[in-house]
Amino acid sequence: MNNRRKEIALVTAGILAGIAVSGPASQAAASLMANPSSQKFYVNEQRVNLEAYEINGSNYVKLRDVGQAVGFGVSYDAATNSVIISPDQPYTEGVKASQSKDSTLTNGKSITEENVLELLRQIEKDWPAGTTWDSNTANTVPSTEVDRIIRNYPVNSVYGCGGYAAMVSSLLFGDAANPGRKLEDLSQIRPGDIILRINNKTGEVWHVVVAIESPNGKNAFHITDGNCGGTVHWPDTRNPYGRNNLDSYRGENAAYHLEVWTRYPESVPYTGNSMNAWSAGN
Repeated sequence: MNNRRKEIALVTAGILAGIAVSGPASQAAASLMANPSSQKFYVNEQRVNLEAYEINGSNYVKLRDVGQAVGFGVSYDAATNSVIISPDQPYTEGVKASQSKDSTLTNGKSITEENVLELLRQIEKDWPAGTTWDSNTANTVPSTEVDRIIRNYPVNSVYGCGGYAAMVSSLLFGDAANPGRKLEDLSQIRPGDIILRINNKTGEVWHVVVAIESPNGKNAFHITDGNCGGTVHWPDTRNPYGRNNLDSYRGENAAYHLEVWTRYPESVPYTGNSMNAWSAGN
């Protein structure tokens, strides 16, 4: 059949139909208990490597990965909250531009620290502190660009802290728009930047978090993260020492160092207007 195009509308609660993909409204989806699967996959009798997880006795893989392995198009349209499967189109990275364009956020506003903070406060309402997010909780928000960033490290971008960071970043900057770049000057961390804490001895990623403000005059700043004791973490107004500090990750005696990726376009200058944006901690 030529020119076939199938549109699968996903309900706002988010679904896993053996595909592990859904729209931004899936932030309200229930946690999923999953374990890595050892299932082997073949296409035309040729072994292919697919990242799979066992959930309730069934194997689940990303629809994008299947599309890439088999050779059909997969995209996401945020305007209609739909996944588009195009059997007669080749697989390509990316989604329809209606979700987010370069230099704009998912709400259509321009990328500024203030506008990112506005979206972060909404995400905090949707995913408040204490919400379950452990190593078995899956990010179901399309996260093409964060997947590309995370592939530079031996860490999962679907489950655990990596999955949470991918979700938050994608809810801010979109699925495939606003390409990430490594930040060299850590004093210019901004809200929404992805931060990886890396063990200096082993080179392994210990934790992945998202900055929610810029470092202040004391080099201190707040973050949000998932799988922090099995839950989502946001700044606690009851904790006077809640901020991270750049100085803890500097010097030859530091156990960890930070690597930071930003999705702010280079044309958007750092302003420092988001220092102490969260009124908690020192």
